[in-house]
Amino acid sequence: MRNRLTFANVIGVLLENKKKTYPQHQLVRSLFSAYLDDTLTASELIADDTTMYSRWCNGARPIPIDILKTYEDEDEWDTMEDDFRDKIIPNLLNEAQARIQMEELITDSIKTIRQEMADALIQEPDNAAFFCSVVRYAILNDHSTGALYSPDLSEVILCNKLPSCNQAFIGRKDEIKAIASHLSNQSVLFITGMAGIGKSEVAKAYAQTNRKKYTNIIYLYYTGDLRKDIANLTFADDSVEMNEEVRFQNHYKVMQRLHTDTLLILDNFNVLPKDEPFLKELMKNDMQLLITSRCKLKNYDSIEIKELDKEKELTELFYKHCPSAKRDPDSVSAIIEEVNCHTLTVCMAALTLEASGMEPEELLQELRSCGIGQNMEEIEVFKDDEFSYASMIGHLRMLMKLNRLNEDSIDILRNLSLLPVSGVYKSAFKMWLELDSLKNVNELIRYGIISEDTENKTIALHPLIQEVAIAETIPTVSDCHVMLNHLHLICLAHGLDVKRPVTVMECLKSINRHIILDNRAYYLLFLQDMYPYFDKYLDTDYLSELVERIEYVMNLMNDSGKSDETSKSYNSDKSGTPDITQETNHISACDKALLLDYKAQLLFPRKEYDNAIKKYKKAIALMENYHKTNTADARSANLLSNLHNNLSTAYLFRKKLEEAVSELKTAFTVRKEYASLGLIENNDTLQQTLSLANMLVQNKEYDSALEIIDFCESTIDEVMGRNNLDYGMCEFYRGVIAYTRSQPVIAEQHLLNADAVFHAVMNENPDNDYSKSTARYLYSLYMRWGKKELAEQYKKILISTH
Repeated sequence: MRNRLTFANVIGVLLENKKKTYPQHQLVRSLFSAYLDDTLTASELIADDTTMYSRWCNGARPIPIDILKTYEDEDEWDTMEDDFRDKIIPNLLNEAQARIQMEELITDSIKTIRQEMADALIQEPDNAAFFCSVVRYAILNDHSTGALYSPDLSEVILCNKLPSCNQAFIGRKDEIKAIASHLSNQSVLFITGMAGIGKSEVAKAYAQTNRKKYTNIIYLYYTGDLRKDIANLTFADDSVEMNEEVRFQNHYKVMQRLHTDTLLILDNFNVLPKDEPFLKELMKNDMQLLITSRCKLKNYDSIEIKELDKEKELTELFYKHCPSAKRDPDSVSAIIEEVNCHTLTVCMAALTLEASGMEPEELLQELRSCGIGQNMEEIEVFKDDEFSYASMIGHLRMLMKLNRLNEDSIDILRNLSLLPVSGVYKSAFKMWLELDSLKNVNELIRYGIISEDTENKTIALHPLIQEVAIAETIPTVSDCHVMLNHLHLICLAHGLDVKRPVTVMECLKSINRHIILDNRAYYLLFLQDMYPYFDKYLDTDYLSELVERIEYVMNLMNDSGKSDETSKSYNSDKSGTPDITQETNHISACDKALLLDYKAQLLFPRKEYDNAIKKYKKAIALMENYHKTNTADARSANLLSNLHNNLSTAYLFRKKLEEAVSELKTAFTVRKEYASLGLIENNDTLQQTLSLANMLVQNKEYDSALEIIDFCESTIDEVMGRNNLDYGMCEFYRGVIAYTRSQPVIAEQHLLNADAVFHAVMNENPDNDYSKSTARYLYSLYMRWGKKELAEQYKKILISTH
């Protein structure tokens, strides 16, 4: 027998028996008054709210998880019972009839809910308690075999919205219907085809067309590691203190609760499924998966996107971009044929024609002159390391030359070619290049060279266009130094949080892959300053690759330095980032010591503490010898202090407490000795130690983390007192550990201590990131602890700082 004890049926009984003057929205809000405001008048309600309540009542949508969480508190069920007694029952025309009908629902569902539960519900004599118990059972025990619904993630996932569709998109109706038909029966579908044929646009168009079918549409641009891409989603409850693994676990736990009313688009999945170990795990979930890939697949359901119809669709697409070309249809047809009916290239050809003022026949001759179109062999769809197809690349290269871009546009293209094809914020790009306006960027968008996602406010280059742009503009360190300087500054300010550190880190990785090193000394310093940035945001997987790149650049400088000792050099401007003028191929003692420092840090996760100690000692010896023959500067003195601090940490993990204390005291002594260089104000000394403590917290090794905090805090208190950021950070981490261990009294004590220290030290800047982090934890702590008035105080602080 089918279960009838559902919320829709229960609320249906109440609605059937209520007074006409008691509207549905008022009944629902009275029922859930612990979460919904039932004091609002009809005129104060939002139309969307009444629609949402109707969906709950007719069973189209389940009761939201946020409401269910509110009623995890047993006292709130007492509130519901009181509301039945005081608000709902007085508005029923026939209270007794409503009870009889609910009892019928219960008896009709005995095979599902079992006799014991039916008896327990029916035997409740008090009507208010009875109605409350039936509602409680109905919303907490869904035995329906029908469709399950996903929680609404619109306010949970703060990024990765469905990108905007290309305004010129045409055709593909059959493909979109085929996708819909397949996903109605199966949950996973691959969209395959060659690069630039329109796979991503078809996926976006399907999602846009069927948007009303889905509670959630999540868009993921695949960057080579699916777990990392899931971790890099931005959730509302993410915090800086979470490492990648913790973020992944939190995010994936939410994704596992999603059902077929959620669509996940995995774009740019240009690897074979066997090469991505997590794909099979993701495919086990109940959500629908739409995956775009250039690879030919045999063992998975797929739809191949082929060329648009030349006579109708491609010609219409060409005219949509270049209406004036209608006067020469023969040349347009020949152009489309010349570029092998390739969608992206057809669009670029039309846009080039429109922007350049050429005649279609002239453009045709230019394309033929590149000599690639004569190869009429079929372009095979295949996977290799470069995803490079000579015919398409050749045509795109010619088209970009024909646009006759000015120097400013070429510079924009040169810099954007270094950034990830997944996209960067348009506003951030403008700031990084110090552009007065976005006129040239918008012009490149009009030419079709830059793709704009208006929904997510990002810009990017198509992978094929990126390849051409790199070859044509030759992005070197020197030519891209304005953008590099801005990103360098972000790395140097690694004590300050940015809204999207993941975006910055993806930009840095992409730059490292594509930049041409014409100034190795500058770029070495940039790489060295990237390390603490990646370390702060716990992207530990990339650290070893970064260290390898640092060593590679140093080896290049060593080799070239033997033959050309002073070809260029760099100077530092007032902001602290180097200006590129002349390069020097000299490897300093600081460079060598810092490389040893980073290599030692990589040994900690492997627990190779003895090897780390050897590297730290070698680095310290290098710096001490350097100071014997050279005047110390802020960089060398700060590095020496940090090396002693990090050696102290290695000794601490090695259980050599006496040596650990000695080294940490030496670290502070160095800071005092070179106080005139600004080392006292510098908060780097304990950065690595506290990062390690944070890693232990993420791994739930709380006792080990507290050992490190105890050690650091007592030494700081002895040497420097308590009025400093180092001491405040120790108190902050104590509070975080207690918060994580659900020890509210201890957490409150230490977080308030940290807050007081940060305000005292940073009194000239009350809106500082240290205080913000503490306020976030205190707000969350007081909300969990039920101290709503205190929580509101910190909520106001957080709101006022945005």
